[in-house]
Amino acid sequence: MSQTYKAQRQVIQIGDISLEVAMLPDGSYVFSQTEVAAVVDKSESSIRSFRRSKHLKSLPGMESQFATLTIEGVNKPIAPVSLELAALYWHKCASVGNQKAQALTIALVKYSLYDFADEAFGIERSKQERSSNLTDDLSSTGVARLEAMYQHLSAPTSTQQSLETSSERELQLKVCLAEIELEREKLQHELAINGFPIKDLSKVGVPPWRVISQVQKSLGWSDATATYKLIRQLGYGFSSAHWFSVRIKGGVSVMSWTSIDALSEAVEQFKSFPN
Repeated sequence: MSQTYKAQRQVIQIGDISLEVAMLPDGSYVFSQTEVAAVVDKSESSIRSFRRSKHLKSLPGMESQFATLTIEGVNKPIAPVSLELAALYWHKCASVGNQKAQALTIALVKYSLYDFADEAFGIERSKQERSSNLTDDLSSTGVARLEAMYQHLSAPTSTQQSLETSSERELQLKVCLAEIELEREKLQHELAINGFPIKDLSKVGVPPWRVISQVQKSLGWSDATATYKLIRQLGYGFSSAHWFSVRIKGGVSVMSWTSIDALSEAVEQFKSFPN
């Protein structure tokens, strides 16, 4: 339910970025959900999807007691976002390659570190100097400079290039998919011989070929290799701890239903942050 408070409102400047912040009666600060998303060129639906995350809701203090908040002097109610939640959202955007979010999060960290260092040495910088540094970091030149640094840090060494070329990685993925297909055929063969009920696997988990098929269907993709590549990048690859072996003749690995739910949520998050 929307409630009205005599909250103080101010506009803060992060470089050239203007953000309206409200102080609630308990002394806490909130931003507008719309503004938090717009700062990194995202739609409001993006942060709404982020806030619906089960993992986020499980964190203490992440659930706001207000779906909307009406502040005196503002005609339109806002969806309030705490400073911590805004920082988490920007960090998430940065982690999936959003250049504005990368520049913003690093600029804010630098700003805080300079404050600590200046305090230690008794240095007082003018508001104009502090703002100028932020403006430079968040300018198009600053974003381009940061992107160049990211590319340099992620660039493989000559040894890595020789041992792990793109074609070799692609081949590794195809070999892994072939092993999964072989495992499926082996299990079906054992069913024909020993009468093992494959349907019983669903009681403990999901075999790899069905995991890939489920993610493909969710994404609308047709390329199994690309799908498995994404699954591995999300941390759910065949060698991860999300898989365990079922003790039947020959053995078969399955993903637990708990991990399946977590993977599905990770895929939904991936879909909400397009490259």
